[in-house]
Amino acid sequence: MKIHIDGSDGSLTAVGAAVRAMVTTAGLREDYATRFRVVVEELVREALTREFETAQPDVQVAVLADSGTVTVTVTDQGLPMTGAQARAAPSRRLAALGFVDELHIASHGHEGNVASCSIRVATANTRYSGPVLDDTAQRVSDEEAESIVIRRMTPADAEGLVQCIYRCYGYTYKDTTLYEPRHITHLLKRGLMHSVAAVSPDRGIVGHAALFVQREGDPVPESGKLVVDPRYRGRHLAERMAALRLNIAREEAIPGVWAQAVTNHPGSQKEVVHLGGLEVGLLIGASPATVTMAELENINQGRRTLVAMYTPLQSRGRILYPPRQLVALLSDLATAAQLDRNVDSSSSLPTGRAGRTKVRVMAVPSTATAYIRVAQIGADAGTRIAEELDGLNAFDLAVTYLDLPLTDVAAGALATELERLGFCFAAWLPDFARSGDVLRLQRIGSHPVDVEHVNCAREEGRRVFDFAVSEWRRVRRGGLA
Repeated sequence: MKIHIDGSDGSLTAVGAAVRAMVTTAGLREDYATRFRVVVEELVREALTREFETAQPDVQVAVLADSGTVTVTVTDQGLPMTGAQARAAPSRRLAALGFVDELHIASHGHEGNVASCSIRVATANTRYSGPVLDDTAQRVSDEEAESIVIRRMTPADAEGLVQCIYRCYGYTYKDTTLYEPRHITHLLKRGLMHSVAAVSPDRGIVGHAALFVQREGDPVPESGKLVVDPRYRGRHLAERMAALRLNIAREEAIPGVWAQAVTNHPGSQKEVVHLGGLEVGLLIGASPATVTMAELENINQGRRTLVAMYTPLQSRGRILYPPRQLVALLSDLATAAQLDRNVDSSSSLPTGRAGRTKVRVMAVPSTATAYIRVAQIGADAGTRIAEELDGLNAFDLAVTYLDLPLTDVAAGALATELERLGFCFAAWLPDFARSGDVLRLQRIGSHPVDVEHVNCAREEGRRVFDFAVSEWRRVRRGGLA
């Protein structure tokens, strides 16, 4: 559904009412639907109050209901908000209070301003019942374990995956959309998720692992969504599914796969290394302290730190422009990954370059995390990012990630400039954007983080850990060596 709004009387209320009716019909609770409506109306109101070149504002509202999630996108051609205006905007403050699941803000120069909010209307399908298995469940026999088939999952398996997740987690699995067969089918058909299933001839799906992307069109997927029926643990289903998952990535001509490996034990890091991956960064405080893992030590001294890992599948020659302090590290990592990279330290900020900086911002209140993606670096980049960061203050963020295009000659110089805002090295992500490699920076908020209880699988990972922590502490001290 698409609507054009010119600010005439009643148009704002009509849009809000239509959106509320849609999400209520889709199954969202009425109080949540009202909250969502309020955010939508605020986004439209903010668009209408901008300065326009024409006398009559033209605001476009697009509503997309797509397999368990409703997204409303508001586009206008007005003057972008400043950071101070964004910080005070009711839409940001309402999103920070959890009125929506995600809030995206982007300004694309002549293409206009884009703001979108989304909410999940899918809930755990309570028609499943029966025992929820735990680690005391009786293990299967050798004969039954040998009968397991590891294969690519199809849309016809969606119902079986939901049943598997229920047996393992009841209705507590963190990604509630995987309780919806329609949503799983949508992800598989659209290529937003490539799944591998462990299938028992008698019990159906007993394991799952996937490749998935945050946004459609992202070149490099993340590996995750691992689920194994407790009765089959210790039978190396995870390793077998990971191997097939990597083969699928090769078949799909994916340049590589990245992962966020836990650090309370080295097992997941070892699995990536075994399949040809390596450590490429450290995500400090990336995981909320409330996330725990069964049968593993879960020391609660702050948000948990994850290791960023990358498995290269294709090599494409690129020239990278990191800040000087990253030249040696990135050169060594590129050599270890056998990727053709020329690492150049002669980065410089643009002066008078045509075109404005293009950024996209996403805030996820439930995890106290925000993402800023820079698609194009202009002469106003430092100011724009500072304003976007200012506008995120309402969210009380634990961590803000900033992705810079490393193939842009201005990337390194901009990364150095952004240290004054508290950004430091997080990870090198090869081929992560359509333009090529990405330098992910991180800004750690005031939430407690744990970097003391980090287990690295090997010395190479320990080196990346030591470097990232030392950079974080240096930037926190004001850039002093």
